[in-house]
Amino acid sequence: MRPVIWTTGTLALLASGGYVLVYVYRWEWHRALLVGILFLAALVGMSTALVLRRLGRLERTVSAPSRADDALQHLRAAPVELPRFRWLAPHDPDRVGVFIPLLIGGGVLLSGAAWLVERVAGSAARAGVEEDLAGDLRGLSFPVAPLVPSPGEVLAGVGREADPGLEVLLGPAGGSPR
Repeated sequence: MRPVIWTTGTLALLASGGYVLVYVYRWEWHRALLVGILFLAALVGMSTALVLRRLGRLERTVSAPSRADDALQHLRAAPVELPRFRWLAPHDPDRVGVFIPLLIGGGVLLSGAAWLVERVAGSAARAGVEEDLAGDLRGLSFPVAPLVPSPGEVLAGVGREADPGLEVLLGPAGGSPR
């Protein structure tokens, strides 16, 4: 009986989907909407049946008592995992673990030595580096005279004779727009 139901549902889904395309192609919107609702109903019904079938199969699998007993026996038969770092495990209560404190102490000493080297190198090189940098930056500094004349100088026409490019930039001396 189940194969007949699945076949009927699949055929209804395919037929209604095909008719939706036909009615949309023919611009028959009312028929397309009606068949589209049938397509949607068939799709929801088939999806629900598929989900329920899978849930039933899962329920039968979980409720089988022999599988749980097999899994428990399998877990009990598994080998026990050994600790990864045996040298960190305290075997003897009188034994003192010194690896971690030595590692931390060595890191503190190396950090202090690096800080001292940085301070000595920075104080020795600072004076000469700053003088060289100031000399290099003199060529990049702004000129003392302004690059653009003030509005008063523009109206007075000061500096136009010395710079022909300024004449092109500012236009005629009258200041009237063209």
